[in-house]
Amino acid sequence: MTHPEIESGNPPAVYREARTIAEFVDAVRIRVNVFIVEQDCPPGWEPDDLDKESTQYVCIRDGRIVATGRLREDRPRSLKIERMAVCREMRGMGIGEGLTRFITERALECQPERIWMEAQAHLRMFYERTGFHAVSDEYDLFELGIQHVAMEYSPTFTTQAQQVAGSPR
Repeated sequence: MTHPEIESGNPPAVYREARTIAEFVDAVRIRVNVFIVEQDCPPGWEPDDLDKESTQYVCIRDGRIVATGRLREDRPRSLKIERMAVCREMRGMGIGEGLTRFITERALECQPERIWMEAQAHLRMFYERTGFHAVSDEYDLFELGIQHVAMEYSPTFTTQAQQVAGSPR
């Protein structure tokens, strides 16, 4: 699936489930760069055991994986989006938003009662643009000094956030 929100003049971004071991390794490499190198999480943080029960998604641009995220059932009828990460040089181009929307669309196909995430607090407004809204106060999820906020998906929240931002429906 391609999305037109990528800046014109750039190759299209393709969003899909990771298909091979090599794609999974590339996705983990992005997570290591973002979470361990950039954000100073402890070595060994990525990958984790939850990868075994998760569906991995990627964004491919110019033949290489530039973003990743995963989706897993954390309890019956509840799907959680996790480990969203975009290569530093690709940030600000709509790729993270496109991947979030793509994963959310895949989650909706399962007809869950809940789609949620524990987002880094500084990205709260970013995820609000994709239909998520905060359902908690900020907290330090892993005791690493990185504040998070629990967020749930609501299709009506997307429309409200777009209206506030002045975006067309």
